[in-house]
Amino acid sequence: MLRISLNLARRGGLGWLCTLPLVLALGVQFASQAEVGPAQPDLASYRYPDADLGAAYSPAATQFKLWAPTATAVAVVLYADATQAATVTVPLQRSPTGIWSGSIAGDCQGKYYQYAITHPSTTDRPETLLVNDPYAHGTSVNSGRTLIFDSRQTDPPGWAADHPVVQAQNVDAVIYEIHTRDFTLHPSAGTAPDRRGKYLGLIQTGAKTPTGQATGLDHLVELGVTHVQLLPTYDFAAGNERQTAADYDWYSWGYDPLLYQNPEGSYASNPDDTSRQRELKQVVQSFHQHGLGVVLDVVFNHTAATGTGPASVFDKVYPGYFYRRDAAGHYVNGTGCGNELASEKPMVRKFIVDSIKYWLTEYHVDGFRFDLMGILDRETMLEVYREAKAINPSVMIYGEGWRMEPLLPAERMMTQDHVAGTGIAAFNDGIRDNIKGDNDAQALGFVQGGGAPHGGWSRFAAELKGQSTAKDSQDIEVFSPNETINYDSVHDDLCLWDKLTVSTPEATPALRQAMDKLAAGILLTAQGVPLIHGGDDFLRSKQGNGNSYNNNDPRVNPIDWNLKSEHREVFDYYRGLIALRRAHPAFRLSHADEVDARLHFLKPMPDRVLAFQLTSHANGDGWENIVVIYNGNRTAQTVEIPGQWKVVADATAAGTNILAEVAGKFSLAPCSLIVAHD
Repeated sequence: MLRISLNLARRGGLGWLCTLPLVLALGVQFASQAEVGPAQPDLASYRYPDADLGAAYSPAATQFKLWAPTATAVAVVLYADATQAATVTVPLQRSPTGIWSGSIAGDCQGKYYQYAITHPSTTDRPETLLVNDPYAHGTSVNSGRTLIFDSRQTDPPGWAADHPVVQAQNVDAVIYEIHTRDFTLHPSAGTAPDRRGKYLGLIQTGAKTPTGQATGLDHLVELGVTHVQLLPTYDFAAGNERQTAADYDWYSWGYDPLLYQNPEGSYASNPDDTSRQRELKQVVQSFHQHGLGVVLDVVFNHTAATGTGPASVFDKVYPGYFYRRDAAGHYVNGTGCGNELASEKPMVRKFIVDSIKYWLTEYHVDGFRFDLMGILDRETMLEVYREAKAINPSVMIYGEGWRMEPLLPAERMMTQDHVAGTGIAAFNDGIRDNIKGDNDAQALGFVQGGGAPHGGWSRFAAELKGQSTAKDSQDIEVFSPNETINYDSVHDDLCLWDKLTVSTPEATPALRQAMDKLAAGILLTAQGVPLIHGGDDFLRSKQGNGNSYNNNDPRVNPIDWNLKSEHREVFDYYRGLIALRRAHPAFRLSHADEVDARLHFLKPMPDRVLAFQLTSHANGDGWENIVVIYNGNRTAQTVEIPGQWKVVADATAAGTNILAEVAGKFSLAPCSLIVAHD
């Protein structure tokens, strides 16, 4: 995620602003009732052992539990609906460990609540704040009030029989990254108007471009990917959830977290009820029925706001605890977003783990992409991995392992250089930059004829073997190809086509198209886990915008599906490469020693040409020997490899069908690859 400045007045419909008189009244009431509880536990090491924080609904009563150890009083403020004044205020009782608990008898289904929390103050009266439950599973529109509901009533028909996608290894996945709104918003998507930009738009079948090309879910199935990575779909702070596709005046990637266990309402058909919960489950269920796993992009490195502002939650519950602060008491800002969560603190770690377990059990998701994972401590991520694997053995856990944390020792953090042997994967910016150049618009990579600028040919070779994620001078070894996410483009920075355009202004469109196909070929034949940015498979453009996190220009973020018609041959090439990879396990080796035994680079080769051979029915492959050749030159090249070879991928087509038979001498077009077997 790019570093962004967050200005987050929530959506213009703030539920808790309208209850300010009630807050003041409660403050007076609590000032007279507040009693200092028993002696505090050691808050630095305390971790509540049970899994019942938040609200537990039943028709007979709803139970409430909140950890707020420094509060002097906590009450549940109950509302009959999302806008009217409170109907009931129930003080909670404090345990010695700071757990406040209580219940409201009767069926509270469809009612709303907030916590009124009184904290000690430097003035002559306590400060009372209204706040949503950090463990909220639902809210009124625009995060106004926490919703009480029976989660089973949000299950779509057949939900009990739904199950995640089963895969043996991470390397069996081909991931496709999309933004819920962008995927179906453009008129060319052919999505029903009331589903554009919504959860239900993701699963509409039969949608087509004006020229008859499949879009949306049908496109994903046609392409052949295995998993869809959704940019954040939890509740985030930006925007107005009531707006429809016809009147959007805002845009957000969702990297401004507000309530981590509550689905985002702007993607729901109705943000005022439980449509968001039901429809997100429908997305997961439909994707599973089509053989697609669902990976959620999660942001546990920072929150939308701190302090007592409208979009702040944790600081209202326990001021200061949930965030890292320096010696002067200032919020640490390794994220570039104004704050960072203190994942190393036991109750913060518990919240992160509880949230992951909730999404796995309640929504059946298949994995998580951790934004700025390097800000999180290693112990927390290892616990996330253990707990997630216990629920779903096929789950994928991966993230951005950049070194950014300025406060804690580097060895404690889950950066790229600390994933080896954990089973957790890290984004591989080394292979990204060697493929197409770094995020500087002018830098060249292998596919543009720039060679291997980051670490030289030996580094590039290690990245192709799934054994390194290094970019700079330091070597970063990878224990298994399962631990590297290979990509050349994501939502951040320039998308692939825009990068090729600005870095090779002298190249013809046809040559740039060849560069794009070569980039895809490298991703899908390298060892590791390939990830494709949605739309790259038909030369998507963001009009050169390299940081489009809040850009509402309809020409920038929404995917223009007309491009699929214009560049059908590119789409077919990606589709063929995916089919090749999925059909042949030699491209999906999962152990470093197996890679060393079966993957051998061939030398000598012409300048800017790389070739390797996968031997001896690698990983049980039906083909005994496979040769892969990458030509990073803008001129044609000839490569001699003894033997009789059947070509299945070249500059024009890719797949499992034989395109040509070659006796020992391969002719490679400029910026192209060849895959062949004997």
